[in-house]
Amino acid sequence: MRRTTCLAMLTLAGVTAVVAANEARQERFGIRTLEIADNLYVLTSDPAEQGMRTGGNTAVFVTASGVTLVDTKIRGYGEDILAEVARITDNPVTTIINTHTHWDHSGANTEFSDTVDFVVHENTAGHMASTDCDDGAGYQGGSIKNCEAFTGDDARFLPRITFATRTSLFSGADQIDLYYFGRGHTDGDTWVVFREARAMHTGDMMARKGLPFIDADNTNGSATEFGQTLQNAVDAIEDVDTIIPGHNDDPLTWDDLVDYAAFYDDLLTRAQAGAAAGQSVEETVAAYSVPEEYSDFQAPAGRVEQIVGLIYEGR
Repeated sequence: MRRTTCLAMLTLAGVTAVVAANEARQERFGIRTLEIADNLYVLTSDPAEQGMRTGGNTAVFVTASGVTLVDTKIRGYGEDILAEVARITDNPVTTIINTHTHWDHSGANTEFSDTVDFVVHENTAGHMASTDCDDGAGYQGGSIKNCEAFTGDDARFLPRITFATRTSLFSGADQIDLYYFGRGHTDGDTWVVFREARAMHTGDMMARKGLPFIDADNTNGSATEFGQTLQNAVDAIEDVDTIIPGHNDDPLTWDDLVDYAAFYDDLLTRAQAGAAAGQSVEETVAAYSVPEEYSDFQAPAGRVEQIVGLIYEGR
């Protein structure tokens, strides 16, 4: 009798494990693929779903010699990204550009071939190679800057191609221009311009139409410099119509980026004025409201408080 009971319990446990595994697979967020231009696509998330979902937006650019990706979402999505690429082209992934080091933009780097050329800004390369990964964030068992992912045998995935202010990959219709305009979301944010497609991936320098998260503690981002960095990009970049944002589910426009720079500058100006007038952070935050001309931009209270606080600290 006891043997029968044990077998029944083992069977029930096995069935429960299978059901749980199936439920976990069903709950996995799917990738939504959008065509931006000839040979340029973005792998984004379903607008009907909430939260981080698949992570940051991944650009897929098909060149004559292979596929270039911009960002690799969160850990575990490498296979999903490759499956979407295979639906688009038979060309292999040969190059991965990371706009910055954060876990939701470089999470699946180590799930690709180590023959891939990884390209980042030199400051981002430093963060990825850092031994100081314990930032307390605990994202997916790791740190926000994801440097623990590139240790041990996985150090072979550390980028070997870096740049300081500007560089280009490939030529002709395949040319990709990379820019660094200064500190903002981090101190290594790369702007990626697909020249022929007249499109640009901004990473989290423009994650969406809303106030940014500034990672001042772990990757030396700056609230005081964020606005100037945005303006530097607006002033320097030419012939771009479409913006691939870091997280927004749909592409944005060049005019959205221009408005975003002005929207952020408005908050910066108010915070600096509040500090000069002797107001507390709380008073300045309480007095803030989104200007009517930027009513389509979001300003969650927590983001306003973080940015104003950093500005008051001169960070």
